[in-house]
Amino acid sequence: MAPFKREENGEISIEISTQESHVLISLTEQLLELLSQGDSHFEAQDPLLHLVGISDSDALPDDPVLRRLFPDAYEDLASSSEFRRYTEYGLREKKKAHARIIYEALTSQGEPEEITGGNTPIDKGSFKLIINSAELLDWLSGLNDLRLALAVRLGIGEGRKEGMNIDTKAIHNKYELMLESDPMKAVYAVYSWIGWLQQGLLEEISPE
Repeated sequence: MAPFKREENGEISIEISTQESHVLISLTEQLLELLSQGDSHFEAQDPLLHLVGISDSDALPDDPVLRRLFPDAYEDLASSSEFRRYTEYGLREKKKAHARIIYEALTSQGEPEEITGGNTPIDKGSFKLIINSAELLDWLSGLNDLRLALAVRLGIGEGRKEGMNIDTKAIHNKYELMLESDPMKAVYAVYSWIGWLQQGLLEEISPE
């Protein structure tokens, strides 16, 4: 894949292959499905709470990916629970919006069935993907959520407090030692690739 580059009109573009597009589409679909867990419960609760975006649930999510995406804001359990009631629904909606922007940008390159349909998608080789300047931060946030989700599935960052740096050298060494037949090696590769996308996009947004 070629690096991101800025167009004359200020928008950012990247040459992306159909296979890479399939990977991002699949990941965003899975993330959207995960983020939608509990929607029916929220919609069924007190209509006034639903209207103002307050949840009647204040517990950490059961899924480890959701726990990484929505960690406790405070060490004090009571404070974290109260904060969660007032913020988690809104945060979920924002994360779903970011994922949808990535998904729709990729699927708009052709009919959905051409990109995701069955076992024989139409291979378009590669195409130029334009990222609207108003959606650059949405892309950054969405890519970060995808990478966090993969990190949880790979066990990267376990036992660390949120915000602590991850030992990228150790991750690379672990990847290099994995057998080619190990299915998790491909997941590590995708994890690293998404990090590369994040970094490249961030450098175009803030070149300094």
